[in-house]
Amino acid sequence: MNKIIAVSLVADSADIIESFVRHTLTYADEMLVVDHAAADGTGEVLRALQEEGLPLCIERYEAAELCHDEIMTDLMHRAFDEHGADIVVPVDADEFLVTEDAAKPCRAVLSRLRTNMTFYAWHWMYELEEPEKDAGEFLLSRPLRRKKRHEPMQKAIIGREAALTYPLLAQGTHYLYRMEGEERVPAPALPISFLHFAHFQWRGALHTAVKVLNGWIGNAAKYSVHTARCYYWKEHFDTVFEGGEPPVALSPEESERVQNLVLPQGRIELRYTKGAAFSPLQSLMRLSEQLAQDFAEERVLVRRKLVSVVVPYLGDLSLWRRALESVASQTYPYMEVVALDFVGDASKLREALAALSVPHVVVPALSGGWGAALSRAAHGTYIQWLLPGDCLFPEKIVQMATALELDDELDFVIADAAGAADDALPQFVFRMKQPHCVVAAGAWHRKFVLSAGASPEGGLSGALLRRSVLDACAWLETAFFRARFFPLAAFVLLFQTRGDFRVGVFEIPLLTHEVQEAAELPWHPAEWAALLLSCGGELKPEVFQKARASLAERAQDVFRREDACRAQDFACARKVFEEIFSALPE
Repeated sequence: MNKIIAVSLVADSADIIESFVRHTLTYADEMLVVDHAAADGTGEVLRALQEEGLPLCIERYEAAELCHDEIMTDLMHRAFDEHGADIVVPVDADEFLVTEDAAKPCRAVLSRLRTNMTFYAWHWMYELEEPEKDAGEFLLSRPLRRKKRHEPMQKAIIGREAALTYPLLAQGTHYLYRMEGEERVPAPALPISFLHFAHFQWRGALHTAVKVLNGWIGNAAKYSVHTARCYYWKEHFDTVFEGGEPPVALSPEESERVQNLVLPQGRIELRYTKGAAFSPLQSLMRLSEQLAQDFAEERVLVRRKLVSVVVPYLGDLSLWRRALESVASQTYPYMEVVALDFVGDASKLREALAALSVPHVVVPALSGGWGAALSRAAHGTYIQWLLPGDCLFPEKIVQMATALELDDELDFVIADAAGAADDALPQFVFRMKQPHCVVAAGAWHRKFVLSAGASPEGGLSGALLRRSVLDACAWLETAFFRARFFPLAAFVLLFQTRGDFRVGVFEIPLLTHEVQEAAELPWHPAEWAALLLSCGGELKPEVFQKARASLAERAQDVFRREDACRAQDFACARKVFEEIFSALPE
């Protein structure tokens, strides 16, 4: 029996997405779905279905340009290579694979297909007879009409071995092909005449108008407004622009009632669709915002500003390599890597760096004064620290470099980390009323770090800094000691560089953290105590006393967890803490 995986790129489809997913999973074992910047609640419905336990993998794609063929090709290969698919069904949210022969249900047919072949099923234009009625009911159980003949187009269904020879999906996933020089060679394909795709492309005047606008703008962003690709989008776009309406309903003469569909066994109940409202304004605003962001990034990319990625090596080569891998995935092309060696394994680091296609250098940090050496070795306008085990999302540097390059009031920008809530070290999250905003002056945050003993959730890896910020604090040299990083000290240093220090906040995760509580936890009380001793005069007496009391409670809690820490670290950290804490004024 074949393992069947459906792959999809979906946009604003809140009215139909639940029906689509539940139906698709009646014939597919798993779904890989990319949410193309949906603004109407589609993403929320997908996540709710995933939380139900349905076999649904979800990603989000933010760019305005419509890269349908590239994304679907990538999903197809991931389905084969990473998820073990035998058959892949590329399908859009408005396409329902159906049968009219009870003896040939979709799943049974797909399960027996040869995996060395490509197949196809015809497109058939469908519509709801009463689109405004029973919106919370499963789509295929509602009264339907369809064209009397199928469309002159087909949708590919792909076997595993066939994709090895013909590795590319055409836009619209109508066929599979390979390139021979500049010639596109389609894969031979066999029809599956008893299955077809019910295509609900037009679902009311408002939905249609917005779909046309978004479709053509996304297509033009990819190919230009003069492209011949998807010309029908342009025709409909011009119709709407000139005050007309694109085709919405099938005429009685060209359509017929649907009576013979074989629906999945058992009633499909919808939980999240009733009352789903389509918001054309939201959809168009989100697309416009993304086009503005794409334009801003392009303006910055042509300036070719160098970003130095500083990756400290603290002794764990596997964690260090993991961080390095995320550098290679960045969409920003103008980077160099500076390895900061606290252990003395330069040869190992150079070997790992050699696999990168970016300039790199190793800076020894076994003795003091390495901050000046790091400053000389790093040539970037902007600096990205990347701690071992942390992994940057591919878009992190390009988004942050754009924000810094185009807004000279910002000293650095910072983002949250995905999954950081599991870390035992105290952290805080910047929260403002709007995303991507400028927060309060650094002096306030410096005092907060001192009084709360907490560092930002995104950590040092979550930031992108101007070079001048690091020049002002000796490149954070005092935040590292004996191959150990101290996050509180790092941010106390960063927030002191000038009185009007300003931070730009991305209220979205742009990296993941490696949780290392066993190694780092016992040192947290000592670090906090040392900062209070050296900088406590900045705090008001009542704030200082409250911080001292919180520190004592924190230390008591940490030192009850000796079994979770290495004995040597635990004993040393406790001794250092007790010495410093005794020196704090009461």
